Amino acid sequence: MWDRLVGQEAVVRALRAAAEQDALGHAYLFAGPQGVGRMPAAFALAASANCPERGCGACPVCRKVLRRAHPDVHLVAPEGAQILVGQVRAVREEAFRSPIEGRTKVFVVEDAERMNAAAANALLKVLEEPPAGVLFVLITEAPEDLPPTVASRCRRLDFAPLGSAQVREVLAGHHGIDPDLAEWAGRVAGNLARALRLARDPDAPALREAHLELPGRLARAGPAEAIRAAGEVKAESVAAVAKLRATQEAGAKEHAEVFGDGRGTAAARKRLEDRHRREAKRREMDVYEEVLSDLASFYRDLLLAASGAPDALVNREVGDRIVRAAPRVERRWLLHALDRIEWARRAISRNASPALVLEALFMELGAPRPVPVGA
Repeated sequence: MWDRLVGQEAVVRALRAAAEQDALGHAYLFAGPQGVGRMPAAFALAASANCPERGCGACPVCRKVLRRAHPDVHLVAPEGAQILVGQVRAVREEAFRSPIEGRTKVFVVEDAERMNAAAANALLKVLEEPPAGVLFVLITEAPEDLPPTVASRCRRLDFAPLGSAQVREVLAGHHGIDPDLAEWAGRVAGNLARALRLARDPDAPALREAHLELPGRLARAGPAEAIRAAGEVKAESVAAVAKLRATQEAGAKEHAEVFGDGRGTAAARKRLEDRHRREAKRREMDVYEEVLSDLASFYRDLLLAASGAPDALVNREVGDRIVRAAPRVERRWLLHALDRIEWARRAISRNASPALVLEALFMELGAPRPVPVGA
């Protein structure tokens, strides 16, 4: 289970040594960008904390933790834009209960920087006086947004960004992805999590091609096209969630067949339902993030081509079109476009309406009539 964390050798050494020497701390802060293995590392650590062999990865305990079915390993994630104080109070109450099956109760806090002030204060109380046999793992890509009092009570481990070559290695070596597909996904994805989605989704190449056509469509048309394009992205997110829900329903059926549906399984069913709801919300947001990332990569490539560096393009499949369009686009406007895409990303992450944000963004990206993009 540790071998899958490519590019994080220093982190793996530290965590494995602590687990094997029975010297785990009570709280860890996993800092780094998305798609570098923070969540797999958190659950590997949770397995190590409960495994009789301190993390073999193959025993029933490890397998149950790694498939997120262990009753003593809990995932805490934002409800909407924030992690609320009620969630953390529930964690605090659960932390003082005895483990159900394992040796250590583990609480993995995803997007920990999204705790509101009251939630952070509630967590601080349990971090200051942690009960025995409890482990907290806070995961964040913005450790500077955590209150210093919370961060200072955790052992911080920084996860390094993965290069495209490392992403290809994971895709081909650990997931059996065709090398050509792994090369494409590793080059265009930006991180491992998205690269896996692209490589596993047969519709991904066509969807990405449609995203790369948006700049040209917006530059050639008016506001009506911007609204239409935003509606198409919304429909794409709805379709992605529907596909995920079909998979979730199959998993819920399998769960019921294995564990039954009696009173004693109510808590497990609730946890599964909560997890499925979080996954659906995350998948919806992932679609918007992917569209914005693809747009940003297109305008970045235009900027590189306009600056005389066409060999550094990410979107080689449309490289000829980018090189032809580059002389007709002002570099200053391209920088503005990239800035507005980043604005849209931040706005959506803060719970603004994705449809309204995209409509506003697409109208701006279609504004410069004298300098059409991708025509």
